[in-house]
Amino acid sequence: MVGTNRQILCDILFVLTACGFSLISANAFAQHTYYISKSLGSDSHTATQAQSKSRPWAHLPGMPSCTSNCASYSPVPGDSFILYGGDTWVASDLDLYWQWSGTSSAPIYIGVDQTWYKSSVCGVSWCRPIFTCGGGPCSYTSNGDGMYTDQSEIQYVTVDNIEWTGLYQSASTGYPNYFSIYGSNNTFENNYIHGWSHDTAASGTQDNSAVFSPSTCCGGGLGNIIHDNVIDGSDTAGDSMVCFYAALDTVYNNICRHVTNGLEGSANNVHDNWIGPINLCFVTGGCHQNALFQFGPNGTATSAFIYNNLITGTTASGGIVKLWLSGNNANTATGYAFNNVIYNNAPGNMVNLAGHNAVNYGTWYFFNNTVECGTDSSTGSCGNDSGGTSGETFVFHSKNNHWITSTPPAISCTYSACDFVTDLTQTMTTAKGQGYTSGSAYAFQPTSASGLTEGAGTNERSLCTTISGLNASAGAACMADTSYACSYNTRNHTVSCPDRTENARPATPAWNIGAYEYAGTGTPNPPTSLTATAH
Repeated sequence: MVGTNRQILCDILFVLTACGFSLISANAFAQHTYYISKSLGSDSHTATQAQSKSRPWAHLPGMPSCTSNCASYSPVPGDSFILYGGDTWVASDLDLYWQWSGTSSAPIYIGVDQTWYKSSVCGVSWCRPIFTCGGGPCSYTSNGDGMYTDQSEIQYVTVDNIEWTGLYQSASTGYPNYFSIYGSNNTFENNYIHGWSHDTAASGTQDNSAVFSPSTCCGGGLGNIIHDNVIDGSDTAGDSMVCFYAALDTVYNNICRHVTNGLEGSANNVHDNWIGPINLCFVTGGCHQNALFQFGPNGTATSAFIYNNLITGTTASGGIVKLWLSGNNANTATGYAFNNVIYNNAPGNMVNLAGHNAVNYGTWYFFNNTVECGTDSSTGSCGNDSGGTSGETFVFHSKNNHWITSTPPAISCTYSACDFVTDLTQTMTTAKGQGYTSGSAYAFQPTSASGLTEGAGTNERSLCTTISGLNASAGAACMADTSYACSYNTRNHTVSCPDRTENARPATPAWNIGAYEYAGTGTPNPPTSLTATAH
C-alpha cells in the first residue's frame, strides 16, 4: 500500500507539472535516514536499503570513495546520515566534498545514533565514528581537507559527534583544514579533533592549517554555529594548528588547547570557551600566536559579544596575545566583553586594543572581567594600544574589572579614548592577602564577603538591558556572574557546561568588581571522570 500511495503521488505531480503548475521536485519529499558503515556496508545497496541498519552504505555521499548507488544519490533537505560508531574512514575516503544544502525547517544531519555502534571497538557503550587522514594528506583533490563544501552557498547542514584525526600539513601538500566551509547557517557540534602533524620548518612549511575555517565568501559565514567541540593537541607536538579561523559567527562551549592559535578572525558571538594553553609555533622565526584575536565583527553585524571565556595556561614567552579586541578590521560596531577570566599566562599582551591604522575600530565595553596579568610568580602590564597610530579611532570603556598586576596602570591608552570606572587593581601580594588566589576552586574568586571586590562595583543592569535587546542569550549572561566556561572530560573527550553555577547580579545594590558575584564559595559540578581541568 505504501508503494502504491507513493506512485499515485508521483503521478499527480507529473500531471500537474505537465499542465504548467510550478511545483517543488518530488524528490524533496524523500527525506529519509541513511545508515553508513565502513565495516558493514556496501555502496551497491539501493537508497531504500540504506535506510536500514542491516544494509547500510559503506561511504557517505561526497566521499571520493563513494560509488554506485551511494554516488548517484543527491541528499535533500531533511535527510539524516548516521555513521556507525567505532568505524574508521581513512585518507582515501576523505576530502569529503559536500555539495548539498538543507533548509531552516529541514536541515541535513551528518552524525550518529548512539544506540548503533561497533561493540568490538567501543565496548559496552557508544563511541564516535572516526575520520582519519592517517598522518598523511587527505588529498584526492588539491584541498587535502578532512571536509570541505562547494564554493557556493551551502546552508543548514549539521555535522555532529565525529572524531577527526591525522591531518598533515607540509609545503608540498599545502595547508589543509579539518573543515573548510563555504556558506552560512551550518552547525558543527560535539566533534573531537586531535592528532594533527606537520613536516619541518626547514622545508618552508607555514603554520597555516585550521580546524574550523568558514570562508568570507558565500554569506560570509553568518549563522554558522560551532559549539561543544573538543580540539585537543595534547597528543601532538602542540606547535601548530588554529582552532577557529576567518569568518566566524557564533563559537561557544568549546575546548581549544595545545594549539598555536585559539580564535583568529571576524567573530560576532564568542562565549563559554576554554582556550589554552597556546604554544609557540614550529616555524623558524615564529608566528602570530593568539588565544582570542577578534578582528572585528563578521559580515554586516553591528555588535559583538565575548563573555564567560576562560583563557589560561599560555605560559610560553614570545609575545603571544591573550585577548585582542577589534585588532584588524575597520568598523563602527559596539562590542561587549564581560565575565571572562584570564589567568596564569605569560606577562604581556594580556588585553590589546584596536589595530595599526588610522581608521575607526569601533567601541568596546569591557566590564566585570578578572585578569591576572601574568603568572603567580611574574605579572606585568595588563594591556595597551601600543600597536596603534595617530589618527585611529577606538573607544574603550573599562568598568568593574579586577586586575592583578605589579605594573599599574592596568591599561595604557595612547591612541584610544579610554575611561575607567570602579576598576580594582591589586598586586599579587595584596590580592592573596584578601583571599584572591589562582589556586581557588575558580581562579581569583572572592572567598569571603570582606574582599575588596565585594559591593564595590557599578550596577550595570541598564547595560545588560541594552545587550538583551541585541542578543537575548548574552543579555541573560550579563545578569549573572561567570560560568567559568566548561569542564573537559579527557576520558571520552566531551565537555560539560557550565563549569560553575552562576550567581545572579543584584538588581539594585552595587555589583561586585570582577567576574564573580560572591554568594559563598560556589559549588563545582559533580566530577565526571575528569583527568584534566582548567583549574
